[in-house]
Amino acid sequence: MAELRRNSGFTLLELIITIVILAIVASFAVPSFRETVLNNRLTAQINEISSLISYARSEASKLQGGVVTACASTDSASCSGNASWETGWIIFRDIDGDRSVDGGDGDEVLKVGGALSGGNSFRIEGLTSDGGGFVQFASNGFPIPSSSGSNAGTFIVCDERGASEARAVVVNVSGQTRLARDTGGTAGVLNDHNDSDITCP
Repeated sequence: MAELRRNSGFTLLELIITIVILAIVASFAVPSFRETVLNNRLTAQINEISSLISYARSEASKLQGGVVTACASTDSASCSGNASWETGWIIFRDIDGDRSVDGGDGDEVLKVGGALSGGNSFRIEGLTSDGGGFVQFASNGFPIPSSSGSNAGTFIVCDERGASEARAVVVNVSGQTRLARDTGGTAGVLNDHNDSDITCP
């Protein structure tokens, strides 16, 4: 007598339960994954900014005269004149300190940074430019003060979540850098070089 074979597999009810469980797990995992992506992007960008400051100081200290200028740029060849560094930036040897790349003066673009990803903003407070469009380093590696006398400052990167999740690097009067900390206890908002809460555009 022939043996009957049973078909093995999922019933419709088991399949529906499995899909519901997967949907519940995904609803918790997706937002957490998104936060991780945003945080990693901010961390990578602030690390790049910290290295650009160190690079500019190092290049300035190699000069006998002139300065090294770092500024916002939209064309990777000249300063844009505005405070929106997220469009890109350049670091260049600026012999006469006029913030213009003049080949005849011996100026030379040393490093170029592209636009920030994720729609993030990149601003500076203090330092050489009162308006936030540039910073210059003298041949001793120190930031050149602004007309208001500010030679310390803060580089700030923000994403869509605002100041509570922003990252920042504080530059002191000798050009040394450190990651900004929340010293004011304002719900995790970091403090700038003046111990004020940082802000985002």
